[in-house]
Parts: sequence; C-alpha cells; structure tokens
Amino acid sequence: MNLSYASSDKRGFQERRRAERRTSPELAAYHWTGSYPKQEMVRDISSTGVYLETSEPWVDGALIALTLQRKGPLEGNFDRRVAVQARAVRREVDGIALTFVLPEGMDLRLWESPLKSAADQTDPEDILREFRIAGVLAFVARISPAALEEVSRLIREGLSNYRVASAIEIALKAERILSFGVNSERMRAPAHLVVRILESGSWADSESAQQLWAGLLATSCSLSGRDDSNLAFVDMLSQLTAAHLRILAAACTKAAKYMAGVERLSSKPITLTAQDMQRITGSRDLIRAHRDLEYLADLGLLTLTVRSSSFSPLDGSDIAPTSLGLQLYARCSGHRGSAQDFYGVPAGTPISDTQGMPTLLGDRSDGAAR
Repeated sequence: MNLSYASSDKRGFQERRRAERRTSPELAAYHWTGSYPKQEMVRDISSTGVYLETSEPWVDGALIALTLQRKGPLEGNFDRRVAVQARAVRREVDGIALTFVLPEGMDLRLWESPLKSAADQTDPEDILREFRIAGVLAFVARISPAALEEVSRLIREGLSNYRVASAIEIALKAERILSFGVNSERMRAPAHLVVRILESGSWADSESAQQLWAGLLATSCSLSGRDDSNLAFVDMLSQLTAAHLRILAAACTKAAKYMAGVERLSSKPITLTAQDMQRITGSRDLIRAHRDLEYLADLGLLTLTVRSSSFSPLDGSDIAPTSLGLQLYARCSGHRGSAQDFYGVPAGTPISDTQGMPTLLGDRSDGAAR
C-alpha cells in the first residue's frame, strides 16, 4: 500500500508525545540506502509516530520514506506492507523518534479496536490493517464526504473481518486506478454508489473480482460527482461468481467487435470447446460450466448457441458478449469513456481479435463474488 501525501503533520509536538505508544516485537521498518533496502527495528509505535533503533545519521526535520511490515525479507506482496513518510523529531542514544506525515484527512487509530485484546492489536498484521483502513477512509472522504460515516461504520462494525479485507482492497485498488487519470484529485462519486460498491463488493473472494469492483468504483467518479449510471452495473456484478467473471472476460477479450449502429457496439461469436471451458473456469464440471453460460445469457451479458443437436456442452458452444456485457466489462476495467474507445473499435468497421486487453483467465479461484 502506497500513501500519497497531501499535507504535513499539523498536530503539535506535545500531542504527538501523548499518543499511546506500544511495542510490537515483530514489526520492522525498511528504508532505502542507495539501491538496497535496510531493515530497522521498531522499539515502539503509536498513531502519530514510531521510534526506530537505528544508527542512521538523520537530523531533526529530515523526511524519511519508510516501509512497515513483519520482520523478514522485504515483502513483494504490497498487501503485506505499507509505505509511509515520517519526519525525524528527536535523537536518542539508541535511535530516532519520527512522526508520521500522513495524507490530509487520514485519521490513524491504533489500539482502538473494542473487539481485540491489547496483545492482538500489536501484531504487525493488525497494525498494517489499521494503516490500510485509515487510507481507505481518507480516500472515501475525498471522493464522497457524504459516504464517509456509513463506510466507516461498515468497516469498523458492520462487516466481518473477511469482508473488511475485501472492501479495503477494492477501495485501495480504485484509488490507484484514479491516480493514473487526469483530474484525479477532483473526482467525486455519489455517496449511495460508493457505499453500495464497497458493501456488495466486500463478498468478492478473488483478486480479479476485487479488481473489477475497483474499476467500477473508479468509473463511478466524475468531475460533477452526480453520475450514478454505474448503479445498474453494481446490481449485475453482484450476481456474478468468479467463474462467471472469467467467462465474461474471455468473451470480451477474445471476440471481434464492431459497430452495429451509430452507438451500438456488438461482437462476433467465438467457439469454446469443452477443453476451453475447463481452462477458463478451472473446473472439469462441464455441466456446471454450461449452466454458467446459460446464466450469463439470461442476464443479457452473452448470447449462447450450443454446437450440437443434442445440446450437449461436451460438443462446445458459440458465445458472444452482448453490448451490455461489453459495457460492463469496460466499466469494471476502469474505463470511463465509451466502450468503443476501450476496445479500440473503428466506427463501422469489424475488427479482429482484440490484443493486449486485460484478462482474468489466469485466476483459478472458484469462490463466489457474492
């Protein structure tokens, strides 16, 4: 998790000293010296700062980029570490006290969970989780201030730990998607849409499903902050399992697209053999896979033709994403413009198989998104 910093710490030094400090023996802090990361031991940490046992010659006022994680090699998984900036404020014999320089609106609350013991709250994973929650709430406060209270209630009280973890991932992924766009700091979203996406998306149990929910949250943001056209897509995405999403992704990335009218995007069918279905869904159950195809067709996201007079899924199926299915996948991939632009379709001209599009085919999780 990377935090973007919009403001320096505005609290006084005495307030920082009063924040409750606790030890976390398994927590470490990394910083970079040249091209190599160096691990420092954390003597204690609070909601406003950290004390590192280090001989680094940092002077008071120096700004240091830190990565907090459990002791051990530097984590390659961004979900298991947080990046934070800190300013050196006091040197002692065995180390340096630093105060966190948090993004504007970020309210870190260590040691405040009523559901956990004091010992539990000093586990590195619990500390990192609180940083991530604070980052999510700061992001929500920026894109939809009216949604902050309800999202805070969901994350801190309303959802299970499993669903909280998923909601956090969706929000942070959406923030990253927005950061690559223009006017990212000015983007706003309707409160009811933000709450619906995080609450419904919290059931997602695969990274690819979380990424699609994140794309939907990112494309719910606009300069006006009043565009709720994604609401219908929230309802659709809530009804799809991880297997459904892999099938839809395959159809949308493989099928040739063309403009069937002035504004209507369409596609040509592709043939999926039994082996294709097993590869895409990660399951040998072809009967179930065919039911998944029928379900997507019933939702209006695919057209389906079974290539056999006996209608056996063993003989393969012809599928094509509908205009609605193509729009859903484009929005969930973080594209706010027209689906035609997302798929790179020239007006009035059929195109060959799309190349270089996002795909979920490598995700073999068989869990449900709802």
